[in-house]
Amino acid sequence: MRPSFDADLRAPGSRLVSVVIPARNEARSITSVINAVQACRPAGLAVEIIVVDDGSTDDTVGVARAAGVRVLELGPNSDGGNPARARNRGAAIAQGDPIVFLDADCTPAAGWLARLLAAHDAGRQVVGGSLDLPRHLPASARCDYYCGWYHVHSARRAGVVPNHPPGNLSVRRQLFAESVGFTEQHPVAYAHEELAWQAEVQRLGIEIFFEPKAIVYHRNRPGVGNLLRRNYRWGYSAIESKAPTGAARMAWLYRHPGFLIAGSLPLAVVSTGYILTCWLRARVLEPAVMLPALLAARLAYSAGLVAGGLRWMRHRGVAPNMRPRWE
Repeated sequence: MRPSFDADLRAPGSRLVSVVIPARNEARSITSVINAVQACRPAGLAVEIIVVDDGSTDDTVGVARAAGVRVLELGPNSDGGNPARARNRGAAIAQGDPIVFLDADCTPAAGWLARLLAAHDAGRQVVGGSLDLPRHLPASARCDYYCGWYHVHSARRAGVVPNHPPGNLSVRRQLFAESVGFTEQHPVAYAHEELAWQAEVQRLGIEIFFEPKAIVYHRNRPGVGNLLRRNYRWGYSAIESKAPTGAARMAWLYRHPGFLIAGSLPLAVVSTGYILTCWLRARVLEPAVMLPALLAARLAYSAGLVAGGLRWMRHRGVAPNMRPRWE
């Protein structure tokens, strides 16, 4: 019989860390993710794993409970899921410090948790780890990976960054509890939900630290349609999330959203070249072979940027809670 994690929480003298995993329809893979987290636990450390089920229609809840972890069910919803809400609700019931946010499509590598904790022990309040490419993904999923994670893979240097995605992110408990948390309003909740609170903590003088040796393997979904839709969604909320917060690389660009929208087509070409350059510097050559697909994805991103940017500029301050139309 698998031991319950409640026993770990009662272990005397143990340091307790919480790992919050938002999940939606992840019954086939959630057990392997849970097992990988458990395997990363250093000696003398208790780990509380909280799987937050975001309206799954499969048996994610039952599979996660069978793995011996705590499960929080958000119940059915009509908006296709809200990972920001799932993370916030998981953090609200977490007992450990720090709180580590891990996506259900991310599998930790050996030493992952120890690396995050070492950075915290060195004084870092917010620590992001790398998202690396797992083996045996289809070509479309690998291309999707290259489009999204060119700034957060393990070949990049450690250091302070302007923002970090929430799929592999650790924060001290009190800091997160006193912040605004992840943005739950769509369309930001699905793509850039971390930027508002990361901007808030940086205004307090707290830096976000990237630790590339805290590695998880991100399983991007296959399919050309998924590749294009995902990039469209990321573009759709880019201006809405980055213009007010400034939590972005080249943040000055987002102070002038009209220019971004007007230049969206050449921006797609420039950003494609930039992504390719990032990977070539890391000595990863496959994106060069995928150049047409990379460009198509960035054109989809620019289309989303135009559609979402115009919507936000028309309704600035009172933007409705909505999803991008291209689902």
